[in-house]
Amino acid sequence: MHEVLDVKLTNQEMLFLRNKGFYVSSPLPMDMAYSIVDKLGDEDYGIAADIITKITTHPNW
Repeated sequence: MHEVLDVKLTNQEMLFLRNKGFYVSSPLPMDMAYSIVDKLGDEDYGIAADIITKITTHPNW
């Protein structure tokens, strides 16, 4: 299993995540990716859905 995901997040997505308590960097640590998907899972719309899709469709997910 890979330890990080090289997910390209937009500035808007990074700001959204900061407002949710996630201070992300690239590459994204796998444990943080799991936490983000878990927390945003109930908000499966808009920018949250975009972030979830970028993470869960990454080939190393």
